[in-house]
Amino acid sequence: MDGLTFATGPVLLDEEGEELRARLADRLATALGQPVTARATRSYAELAGLFGEGGPLVAWLPPAVYVRTELLAGLTPLAEVQRADGEGYRGVLFVRADSEVTDLAGLAGARVAWVDRDSCAGYLFPRLALVEGGHDPDALFAEQRFVGSHGSSVRAVLAGEADAGATHAQTEPGSDVIRLAGWGPYAGADGMRALLVTPAIPSDVVCASGALDPELADAVRGALLSLHEADEDLVDELFGAERFVAASASDYDPVRAAMGTG
Repeated sequence: MDGLTFATGPVLLDEEGEELRARLADRLATALGQPVTARATRSYAELAGLFGEGGPLVAWLPPAVYVRTELLAGLTPLAEVQRADGEGYRGVLFVRADSEVTDLAGLAGARVAWVDRDSCAGYLFPRLALVEGGHDPDALFAEQRFVGSHGSSVRAVLAGEADAGATHAQTEPGSDVIRLAGWGPYAGADGMRALLVTPAIPSDVVCASGALDPELADAVRGALLSLHEADEDLVDELFGAERFVAASASDYDPVRAAMGTG
């Protein structure tokens, strides 16, 4: 079927996710006056690869995947996820609550479980914060592993397979006080202790491919910016957000710095 494709990474790969994507496609099709297909990919590498196929495409990308792909595919950022007003989305480097390690210097010779080389919260921002604090991760840690997901990082620390891990957290407005952390579902709110909380990380971004007509791209932006008015539950359940706000390429300069590309 001709029309626009809206693609996501490996998010909600179940029947509920299919229903939410179908709902999104219907909302966008109504707003744009043309067919829309929403689909999930099995990996972010597959998602990035869709931009090389040349068709009209809009995709929801994590910040690092956007930065890595933007120049190759001529991406235009349209809208970014906004979570609760004032909350900060951060990366955290953590240890078990009962660990004897109480500061970053205590991690000398430790084993760390990172998430992925393209994970802002699970690798890029904690690593940059360590460097800026005078700690070379390659010298600090005896072992660095990439375990593939935030849950796997937490489980590695829980099982004693790693001494420290990295994950995401949301902080209280205007502070570094953690209100929700990625270890919560696995270890409980008090099961881990943060040794480092990074500066705020730019949000996920919806981008248009270079093949998308600029007028249609503007219409997609408008539809996303008003989506919470049409279907607030969809924005929450699919994107984990309150609403979308307009995005610009400069919003992601901190990610470029963390990746060493800025």
